[in-house]
Amino acid sequence: MGSKNRSIRVPHDQIEGVEGFLRSSGLKKRQVKNTLWSYEGEGVYLNMYPSGILLIQGRDGDRWAEKILERIEPPEGPLAGCDEVGKGDIFGPLVLCCAVIPPESFRKVLSLAPKDSKIMKDEEVLQKAEKLKRLVRTRCIVLMPERLNELYERYGNINRLMDDAYRKIIMNIREELNPERIYVDRYSGRNPFQDIEGVLFFEKGERDVAVSVASIIARAKFLKKVKELEGELGRKIPKGASSEAKELAHSILREKPQQAKRFLKLSFIQS
Repeated sequence: MGSKNRSIRVPHDQIEGVEGFLRSSGLKKRQVKNTLWSYEGEGVYLNMYPSGILLIQGRDGDRWAEKILERIEPPEGPLAGCDEVGKGDIFGPLVLCCAVIPPESFRKVLSLAPKDSKIMKDEEVLQKAEKLKRLVRTRCIVLMPERLNELYERYGNINRLMDDAYRKIIMNIREELNPERIYVDRYSGRNPFQDIEGVLFFEKGERDVAVSVASIIARAKFLKKVKELEGELGRKIPKGASSEAKELAHSILREKPQQAKRFLKLSFIQS
């Protein structure tokens, strides 16, 4: 007998096909709140969520997961997705990552159920990132606060800084890995990559599997770097731009002004 619980990722363009397979397998449709659809069979329940995650509960969960994965068509060529972490955090680095999924790894990646890292717990992010790194190729830029502060003085705008950083990564993976398309999670109002063929810049990029993978790997790098900064600072660093984070940032600026640029993004405090 398989496990009681199993999650897999289903590409959005194949969700309808998976539902058709479940219907043809004799499962019955049921109504479950917050799902795209839900089906039940003898001792098994399958819930499809808008995130692309299919939760399989009950008897033979692993068997159903494998049967569904077998019916998902892998892409003909590599797929790439890009996302960043740390843009909205006062402390810690800005991490930009692009992940490239080879066709032969596509189903294995789906079996790990990648999703938007913002809705995952830190420990889950770290564990899943280690597994995903064995299946995909990644190119990342990690800008620690001190370097980011220097660059911000030059650019004066975080989005324009990110435009150039992403462009470097994108040109690198196009030359080395030649993905058939590259999705970039939209972070500004205008598309800075219109001149690069095959690059798509769109909102809610985590709807794409490769963007979700990039999101997880970027957040794992962010968490590890924040851990290092906590060791230097000698205390826990609050994430985001909460009142607690702002209070700590102002405290560091008062008490350790020369060290502040090593820990926090000064533009948050000075703007």
